[in-house]
Parts: sequence; structure tokens; C-alpha cells
Amino acid sequence: MALTSEEFVICNQALGKIAAKQIVAEETTSYPSQQCLLHFDQTRDALLRSYDWPFAKTRLRLVSGWLTDTVYTTDQYVWQSGLLYKCATAHTSGTFATDLTAVKWTLQSTVSAWTTTPTTYVVGELTTTNALLYKCLVAHTGGTFATDLAAGKWVLQTTKPTNVFGYNYDLPVNCLRLTKNFLPNSWNYSERHPISDQYHRWELETNTILTDDDEVDIVYIDTIDTTTEWDSLFTELFICHLAKKLLAPLAGAGPGTASLRNDLDIEIREINHKARTVGSQEGNNSGSSDWNNARYE
Repeated sequence: MALTSEEFVICNQALGKIAAKQIVAEETTSYPSQQCLLHFDQTRDALLRSYDWPFAKTRLRLVSGWLTDTVYTTDQYVWQSGLLYKCATAHTSGTFATDLTAVKWTLQSTVSAWTTTPTTYVVGELTTTNALLYKCLVAHTGGTFATDLAAGKWVLQTTKPTNVFGYNYDLPVNCLRLTKNFLPNSWNYSERHPISDQYHRWELETNTILTDDDEVDIVYIDTIDTTTEWDSLFTELFICHLAKKLLAPLAGAGPGTASLRNDLDIEIREINHKARTVGSQEGNNSGSSDWNNARYE
């Protein structure tokens, strides 16, 4: 993968900070060019992940009920007729059956969720509710689940320890950091639901959200790889960090290198201070202290 012309400009600014030879777009096989290519993406992603950069924040309704005339991406899940599907092809929804036939959705679960809509159940049929699996013992038309369960119409098939969740949803492919995971219309992003007043519990494991919730909204840091979309302070900070990565392979070791590294550390701290000041003045940062957790070294 080659660097773009804009990325070459940024690389040359980083090279300039360590008094290294400049590179040109046509010169892709030189050692400085190879080092820039080697470190560029990893440095960008690490720096994006370090802090909740506003320009990189993206909101997504990760899981919800299916709606017509809605734009869906391949990162999203929907519930339809009690079954969970994941978008296979980005599209604007029309009729679900038509979209499903066109392989725009992939079935994720084969057991339908119990619904308050009167539904006829046959003996042996499975259903889920409250993230638990039940089997029908008596043919009936569903009414209130608790009443049907007490009447012996359902039997629990699986139990789960308190630390195991009912559903798992993959994070978006380009997600570098999950900053908020919350229920639609909830007032607290991570803990309580205003209607049920129950704890909104979830865990993040191997880029997957584990939860008992069937509707989830998230805010995450996206992989912004187009440099023209970067915040100017992010660009300045990136140049310094890239320069530090290039310092050892291009300048070697010695007193001069140590002095350059010290100068870069000072500049990084100064840019951090500027970005911290701007961040405190923009938007509603009440209750947030992400800068206290961001460490640029």
C-alpha cells in the first residue's frame, strides 16, 4: 500500500523535525520511504485510540428493530419477526422479505424471541425472552409470558451464570475505541435505563459487545485515514509522534539523537496542552476527563 500525496507531505514534515532526507512520491523504495510507510498507519491508529478526538467520533444505532426506507451499513444488526439479522450489503431498506432474498441480510439467530403479539406455539418450539431459552410444553396461543410459564406451558432450557450475557454484537470494522454504549432514549450512557430502572450491563471482549439488551446505540472512534479530515492539532501531534518513530532507524543513537528526542517530547507536551484547552472549550464535557487518561509518550 502506497502513501498518498498528502501523506507524503506529512511524512516530510516529520522527517524535517529530525533533519532527515526528504522523500518524493515517486521514490517508494528508499529506506526513509519504507520507514514512513511502515510506521504511518500504526502511529495514526494508536494516536486516534488515545483520546476521544471529536473529528473521529461516529454515532451508530448498532442494534434495533428493522425499519423501511433506512440506510443500513454492514456493521448493523436488526430484529425482524423475533429473529436477529446482520446487514450483509450496505443498502437503503425497502421491503424486508425482498431485501432478505437479495442477500442483504444474514440470519444470526435461528430461535425467535417471544413477543407480546398473540402467537400460536406448538409443542417443542423454542423461544427466547430475557436472554434465556425456553421450550414449549403445551400447544397454546401466547398471552403473558410469566402467566404461561407459571401454567407449565414453557420449560427453561438454558440457565446462565450472572456473568454471562444473552447476546453478542461485533463492533464496527473500523472501530478503534468504543467511547459510549447506551440504550436508545436512555439518560445515562453506561449504567441505568430510565424506564425499567435496571442496570444496563455489558462487557467488551475481543471487539464484541456482550449484553442482554436487544437495542444498542454506540459512539466510537473511527479509523479516519483521510488526512484532509484530520483536526489540525491532531495532525501536528501525529507529525511529532511519527518523527519520534523515525528517529532511531534514520538518525541512529548518540547525543544528537537524544537532544532531538527531548525537543520532540517538549513539543508534544505543548500541543497536548493546546488540544486540552480547545477540548475543554468545545462541546459539553461535563463529567468527562478523558484527557487525564490520555498519555502521549
